[in-house]
Parts: sequence; structure tokens; C-alpha cells
Amino acid sequence: MWKRLLCALRRPRGAFLLCFYAVFAALLAGTALLLALAPDITALHAAVFALTAAGLAYAVYTAVLFAPKAKAAAVRLLQRRPFTAELIRNYGLRTVVFSFCGFAVSVAYAALQAGLGIAARSLWNVTVAGFYFVLIALRGVVLFFGCRRAGDEKRERRIYALCGGMLNLLTPVLAGLVVLAQTADLSFAYAGVMIYFSAAYTFGKIVSAAVQFFRARRQDRLAVRALRNINLVTALYSVLVLQIAMLQAFGEQSGTGNALLGGAIAVLTFIIGLAMIVRARRTRGERRPPETVETPADRQE
Repeated sequence: MWKRLLCALRRPRGAFLLCFYAVFAALLAGTALLLALAPDITALHAAVFALTAAGLAYAVYTAVLFAPKAKAAAVRLLQRRPFTAELIRNYGLRTVVFSFCGFAVSVAYAALQAGLGIAARSLWNVTVAGFYFVLIALRGVVLFFGCRRAGDEKRERRIYALCGGMLNLLTPVLAGLVVLAQTADLSFAYAGVMIYFSAAYTFGKIVSAAVQFFRARRQDRLAVRALRNINLVTALYSVLVLQIAMLQAFGEQSGTGNALLGGAIAVLTFIIGLAMIVRARRTRGERRPPETVETPADRQE
């Protein structure tokens, strides 16, 4: 019996997987209910937390186990359509498409922060929204002007340098945000366990942005690199906002911690912006074959 159970755990299939995910979903729901209805930590909380952590670890194991097969199946499915097949093959096109999706999400989140700030008369929320809108504007400039003409290197260099200069100008603004966080009314607070989901989302966002930032360094198109650079700065900024919100949610004040993180993000933002300006100047005399991000429909035309 134990050997069969161990074998099922090592190579989960069919009904066993369905049962596990049903139990894991019940554990997640139980954890949320316990935190909402009985916030004081007891032995029951510890037991449920331990089981949920074990379930999460095993869920990650199953995801890693089946990821190659799922990826291969998804690729075969997407390759049946010309556009999605080109999306898989062309990194530049993939960057542009996903950036448009991220652009829409960022606009919605910034509008939410602005609405909360106006309704609560919170300078902090309005400032957070304003910073997001600046990053959204930079991304929009690259998307709507830098990516429209795939072979216009001069236009791409100008936009790349402009984005670098704007990121440098945002560096002192980041420092001001850290100071403002110590004195302003942070009216926005995550409800219940939403702060944990927000933390998980922000963690995934920063990891993905960092990976794509280094991957984009191998690309010749400056527009593609600019989009990935802006995504990384946006993710870093999200980490700072999340830390400040978490400290407020748990009733702690850490001016030193906010100052260290804000300072580190400001320095990284300045370095990224400066590197963009230098790169734009160095590529002024270079000649390279254009790397297009055209769709199959564009080619047919």
C-alpha cells in the first residue's frame, strides 16, 4: 500500500491529480476563512498552514513535472494558426503583443489608484498613480511610435534615448516618494488575504521582468529593449509600493527599510536610463540588418 502511494506521489496521474487539486483548493479556502474569521493564531491555524504549505510544494512539483508536456502541447496547438506561430517564433513581435496587454492592465491600475486618491483625498495614492502614468506614457511612446516602422533606426534611437532621459528624471521622484510615504496618509489597504496574492503577483512580475530584461539584451531592435527596460522599472516600482503597503497593513513603520529599498531602486533606474542613452549614442554609426516584428498578414501585403 505504501509503495503504491509513494509511486502515485512520484508519478501522479488522472484521478489522483484531480483529488489532490480538490483537496488543495479546499485547504486554500480554509486558510482564507481562518484568517478572515479568526485572525488570532492557534494550533488549528498552524496545522492548516502546514498542510497548505505542503500542498503548495507538491503543486509546484506537479507543475514542474508536467510543464514540458504542457508546453509542447501548447506549441503544437498555437502553430496551427499563422499569427500565433509567428508569435512563438518572433521574440520582437511577442514583446510588442504582450506589452500592449500590459499597457491596458497598467492603465486600469493607475486609474484605480487615482480614483482612490481623489475619493480619499490621499496625496500618496495620487502620487503613485502619477508615477504609473508616466511609465505608461513612456511605454505608449515606444509602442505607438517606436514599433510602427520596423526599419527606422533613427526614430528608434531617438525614442530609446528619450526613454533613458525620462527614467533618469524619475530618479529624484522615487526618492521623493520614499519621503512622502513616511508622512502621507496611505489610505489604500489590501483587504484581508489579498495582500498575499498581491505579493505573489508582484514577485512573479519582478522575476519575469528581470529574466526578459537580460534576454532582450541579445536583441538588436532598440524598441524591443526599451519595452523590456520600462517593464523592469515598473516591476521594481511595484515592489516598493507593495513593501510600503505591507508595512502599513501589519502596523509597522520602517523608514530605514523603505529608504534602502527606494534608494536601491532609484539607483538601478538611473543606471538603466543612463545605459539607454549611451547605447543610443553608440548605435548612431552602426549599420545592422533590420529585425522586423511584422505579422504574416503584413508580409502578404
